[in-house]
Amino acid sequence: MNGATTPPISTLTKRLGLVSLAALAAAGVTTAPLATAAKTTSRSLSASGELKRTAKPSALSSVQAGTVTGRPFGSGKMVLRSTLKQATVTSTFTLTTKAGLVRGRATARLTLDGDTATYKGTATITSGTRRYRGAKGSNIRFTGVGPVSAKRTKITLSGRVRY
Repeated sequence: MNGATTPPISTLTKRLGLVSLAALAAAGVTTAPLATAAKTTSRSLSASGELKRTAKPSALSSVQAGTVTGRPFGSGKMVLRSTLKQATVTSTFTLTTKAGLVRGRATARLTLDGDTATYKGTATITSGTRRYRGAKGSNIRFTGVGPVSAKRTKITLSGRVRY
């Protein structure tokens, strides 16, 4: 064989590996991680709207629905399911927008002044879908005011949400 010797297999593999990497780089081929975690960003939450009672499953519970508008979600449809126990209103809600859905819960203290009911408490954003996937927020200010009948309630949410 002309006195030439063949290098050991491990040396050939290393050389071919380097040549292959160089060829891929020259061709402009890059590799990316298979999964990259999207960085969550804290956003200001300031939304308000009016909800109308759509169901009254019992004397101490109600379901309300309506439009809520504000940042960062824009305009969407909210459904609020509430239960009253003593002077505490416990609620769960969903906010549906074109970009996704946000879920949460709220607890508020109810005060009455004649025929007007006022709610003041806090909300928590527990999850989201699509653009709002992984949405989280706590200690969000939640207020509402409307007639004692809960036929319509104006609500506001303000605080911070991350997604």
